[in-house]
Amino acid sequence: MRVKEVQEIVAVAVSFFTIPILSKKKVPIGIAICICSMVMALIGGLDLLSIKDILKETFLNFNKVRQYIVIAEVGILGVLLRDYRIIDNVIKYLYRTISNKRVILMSIPAIIGLLSVPGGAIISAPFIDRLGEEANLPKTQRAIINLVYRHVPMHVMPYSSGFLIVASLAPRISLYKLAGVNLIFVMLYVVIGYFLYILPIKDIAPTSGRISLSNLFNLLKYTSPVYSAVLLNIFFGLPFYLGLLANLLIVYLLSPKNTFLIDITRAFNFKILSALVGVYLIQGVIGEMELLSTYLTAIFADPKAIVFGIVLISFFFGMTTGYQPTALGMIMPILAALPLSDMQLLFYCHFTFEWSFIGYFFSPLHLCQLFTCEHLGVSTLELYKEYWKLFLSLVAVLIINYFLLGIWMS
Repeated sequence: MRVKEVQEIVAVAVSFFTIPILSKKKVPIGIAICICSMVMALIGGLDLLSIKDILKETFLNFNKVRQYIVIAEVGILGVLLRDYRIIDNVIKYLYRTISNKRVILMSIPAIIGLLSVPGGAIISAPFIDRLGEEANLPKTQRAIINLVYRHVPMHVMPYSSGFLIVASLAPRISLYKLAGVNLIFVMLYVVIGYFLYILPIKDIAPTSGRISLSNLFNLLKYTSPVYSAVLLNIFFGLPFYLGLLANLLIVYLLSPKNTFLIDITRAFNFKILSALVGVYLIQGVIGEMELLSTYLTAIFADPKAIVFGIVLISFFFGMTTGYQPTALGMIMPILAALPLSDMQLLFYCHFTFEWSFIGYFFSPLHLCQLFTCEHLGVSTLELYKEYWKLFLSLVAVLIINYFLLGIWMS
């Protein structure tokens, strides 16, 4: 192995281990990822011209600028839905519509999960804590229920961070086809969570909720700021960065305030945006490391090694960064450059998406996990003692899914 190649591998390894170190020092994940990219560039020996090209591609590429706009809009939307009490209305009409508390336990974190913001599980944690107390659930079980179902939408929501990365780095992939393939995993994920953590609940009385046109209408009305952009994209082809403006307009119509524009400004979250910028910077730096890129491309170009490479790299970077898009930013440019059919690219993208999710979900740096455990007073060790069944079940699902999808797509 040549000296330059060793230097590039060391640069990647050392730089990524700065993320957990910085996270322990309470540095926001987005800033930590940006610092990681700078450390990688310095240790990797990139020259000023290469760094200039990376910065130009990161900040001036129109497709990436659109993704920045979307992630900023989603962050603003999440804050407004919370501060304007629209989420409270969603939960209120959920109670009035559904009588089964088990379904409510699953639904509340899932609805909050539509707000694609890091650490968003803290919003649903108080509701799950209250319901869990009524059902005499252990704190650890409440935490896991909150975490499992909060992460359902990210697998199928086309303006989640993972989908935005895929759209930017592999535009050949239809986001709706990716959501469709991911849906297989999601359904099994939901069922596993149900049998492990929801079904065993014994002491749970039904609510007085019942389905009525009025309650259903209000539920659809107050959730419309979440799904309208998707409908506009499906039926009219409106890009998400424009469709999300309609979502914000609906928020204003549901809760008109004179301070709306000021509230939008205050709701802007640079930390969320910096995470996406950091991922693109890392992707750009690795792209400039010719020997490392050639080495990774050789692994992925080998039909016998590609799946193993996807599993290992996706899981590793999801686990070490606590941020799923980092792994996607590493792998998707390489997959997109390979001579793969659209179906093959979709197949490998799906597994990159889900294996990076597994690494991210069980990472000790996972913000949702950190915030939920802090709110409920659960230690990380207690959580992991109950996690092992879920981890093994999801790994088994992905292994079986690989063979079944491989047969179907062939």
